[in-house]
This record gives sequence, structure tokens and C-alpha cells, in this order.
Amino acid sequence: MLLGAEITGAGFLLSTRLAIGSLVGVTALAMPHAIHSPSAGIYVFAIGVACTFALLVHTLMRKTLLGAEEQRLREAQALEDLAVQYAELERAQKERTVLQEQLLQSQRMDAVGRLAGGIAHDMNNILGSITSVTSLVLEDIDQGRQPDPVQRRADVELVLAQAAHGAALTRSLLAFSRRGQYRKQVVSIADVMRDVLPLLARTLPRSIEIVDRISVGDARVDGDPLHLQQALLNLAVNAADAMCRTGTLVISAALVEVNASAPSPIGLPGGRYVRIGVADSGVGMDADTRRRAFEPFFTTKPVGEGKGLGLSTVWGIAEAHGGGVEIESDLGRGSTFFLQLPLTEARPVRQPKRVNARPQVHKGTVLVVDDDVAVRRGTQRILERMGFEVLTAGDGAEAIRVFEGASKIELVVLDMGMPVMGGAECFAQLRRQSDVPIVIATGYAVDAEAQALVAAGAGLIEKPFVSADLAREVTHLLHPRRDSLQLARISSMRLELE
Repeated sequence: MLLGAEITGAGFLLSTRLAIGSLVGVTALAMPHAIHSPSAGIYVFAIGVACTFALLVHTLMRKTLLGAEEQRLREAQALEDLAVQYAELERAQKERTVLQEQLLQSQRMDAVGRLAGGIAHDMNNILGSITSVTSLVLEDIDQGRQPDPVQRRADVELVLAQAAHGAALTRSLLAFSRRGQYRKQVVSIADVMRDVLPLLARTLPRSIEIVDRISVGDARVDGDPLHLQQALLNLAVNAADAMCRTGTLVISAALVEVNASAPSPIGLPGGRYVRIGVADSGVGMDADTRRRAFEPFFTTKPVGEGKGLGLSTVWGIAEAHGGGVEIESDLGRGSTFFLQLPLTEARPVRQPKRVNARPQVHKGTVLVVDDDVAVRRGTQRILERMGFEVLTAGDGAEAIRVFEGASKIELVVLDMGMPVMGGAECFAQLRRQSDVPIVIATGYAVDAEAQALVAAGAGLIEKPFVSADLAREVTHLLHPRRDSLQLARISSMRLELE
């Protein structure tokens, strides 16, 4: 624009034949008076306006450029400040992560401590009753005393019952940890619940009145009866504790319909359910306790008197069966826990009851593989009483050496969890050498690894087992056709009698 003004001015001066010096010191507005030609005045005025406008534009551009530079500097400073703040935030986040990990580790250790204390309490009770009875038996033997046969039988039955109690505790822990799986079948929910009532009568204090309000007819669910009974037991024991071991416990069951279009308070899909209620007349719960009731390891009991696993186990069992649990409770008004399970229209499969046949005398050699010396010796004694010669090994690698060095082995009883070489690897190596029958003995009977071996042809027995269980499984593997025919005859006879 300035260049255009200069060109226009130069042309004007040449056309009017004026000396440049005559215009020096004359302002743009005064130029028309300094030049006598009328047309020259117009040109001079236009030049003045153009120059003034060019100066204004130049000034504005300068200010704009300076402003842009200042803006750039401000933005650069802001970016630098932002980078510093980001670095501080990142450092703070790392510190927060470390603190969270330390807190979680502390919580884990606290939970493990509480869990260990609760389990130790229960197991000490179990072991205490066993040791007291067995010590009396040993005294009778040492002193040559002939005990009362009825009392001796009662002592042995007590030991077996306490061992079963310990196994039930283990199953409960496995169910909570989800390592234990569920053996589902179609069952009558009323039968499952009423099987628990006698156990509750023996377990809970006599000062607690148990009221039966189960009215569901032949309603059926697809579930594991043992775990469902465990859930009811946990709820009942929790209710007894809430009543300070005196009061009224109401066990109820009713059929309900969950509307698919209306949201369920516990997120259940639409359908027909059985609603099992366990109500107590205890102290009730406040809102915070209700909110945390199903948290693992949460308990309102003093340290050592509870593990905080009972209600969380109930929640896990309900969820595994496609149901849920909800609480109705207020302080001073007692509590009611509702366990809801989906109904099924399927009919239960009738299973013939097992009968204890006469012990069969066997011949041959059996290899027992277990890293626990006591379990190994106990299994060996059972098999020897059945007529077998027994070889033993403490792990899978030793079992392979014993198997390869023996002339002939009729059967292998194989533990799963062992050092050096576990049961699964030992099974695979034995199968590469022989088709010898193998019985898997494990406390995780429905674990995926154990089930894979069963699918590959192994037998299965769940620890802890009694002599009749082992004898039945061994007979089935060594004489499968004879065993199946015997079961078929027993089943046929029972159906005819019924």
C-alpha cells in the first residue's frame, strides 16, 4: 500500500512540473492550498489520505506482530508450566499407586490373619474332640482294659463325624475361593431345606426355637444340594449369633415371580424363583452393616470369634446358582435374609442308592502315590485288608521309578498335588507306558485338572474317604462289567419294590 502511494505521488509531481522541495514541510491537509492547480489539490489530498492510512495500517500490523509474539511467549510459558504440573501430577500418581499397593497388601495380610484365626478356632475344636477320644482308646489299649463295645463304636463314629466336619469346612473355603466347583442336579428345594432342619436342631442352642414355614410343594431348582444346605446353615448360624443364642428362627420358602420389565432390587432377570427366608429376632443391622454384610472377612464379632466368610460364602453360592441374596433389617427389629433361586421344570434323575456289598478279596499289586505319609499309610492298610500287596511312593517321579521296577501293577491310586512331579504329569507318563487303571484321589474332586483326567479314563475318589468308598471305586475299575451288572440288578430290584 505504501508502494502504491509512492508511485501515485511520483506521477502527480511529474505531471504538475513541481519541484519536490516546494512541498517540503507542507501537511497533507494543507497541500490543496499550496498548489494552485485544482486537479493537483485533489491528487495531493488523496495522497495524504493514502499515506495516513498506510501509516495507520503499518502501526496496526506492528502492534499485531508484537501482540502475536507476546501471545507466543505467553503460550510457551503456559506450556512450560503445564509440563511442570504434569510432571508433578505423574509423581503424585506414582506415590499414590505405591501407597495403594501398600494399603492393599496390609489389608490382605489382615484378612489372612483373621481367616487363619477363624479356621484355627474351628479346626482346633475338631482336632480337640478327635484327640480326646483317641487318647482314651490308647489308654484302654495300654492298660489292657476291655472297653464297652457300644462305647467304642460311639467313639469311632465321633472321630469319623468330626473328620467329616473338617471336610465340610474345607469345602466351604473352596466354595468361597471358587476353586471348588458345584455338582448341580435337579433337586426338590423343600427336601434340601428339610434335610437341614434336624442338623440345625442339633447345632443351634436349645434356647432357639426353630419355626418351619416351608410351603413350596414340589418346586425344583438346578443346584448342588450340599452347597445349598451350606448356605442355609451359614444363614442360620449367623441368625443365632445375632440373637445372642436365644430367640426365634423362622425358616420359610415361597414361590415368587420376578417381572422382566420391573428391575429386581438384586438384579435378577425375569422368571419364577423360590424365595428362601431366614428370619431372626435379633438385634438387627444399621445401614452400614447391611451394605457391608456380604464383604469377605467383614464381621461385627470380636476377633477370633468369626472369620467373616459365612455371608460372603452364601453370596457366592447364590450367584453360582443364578440367584441372589437380599437383606431386610433395622436396628432392634431383627433381620431377614432372602435367598432367591431360579426354578426349573426339569425332573430329577432317580439314582439307585448304593449298598455296601460284602468285602471282596482281591489279588495283585497296587501302587499308592501320595506325599502325605499318614494318608499313604491309611490307604495302604485299606488295600492290604482287601487282599492286595501295596507299593508306595511319595511323589510322581518316585512313582514312575517304582512302576518301572515292578513286575506287574494292577492299579495305581494317585494323589494330585505333590512336590517334584504332580499327579497330572505322573498320569501322563504312566499312560505312555501302560493302560493300568488309575484312581485319582484328591480333595478338589471337581477341579478342572482332575476332571480332565477322569475324562481320559481315570477313576476318582474324593478326600477324605473311608474304606468302603475306596473299595467301591477299586472294584469298579478292576471289574467294571461285574460292578455295573450288580448296580443294574440292585436298581431293578428297588424299582420293583417301589
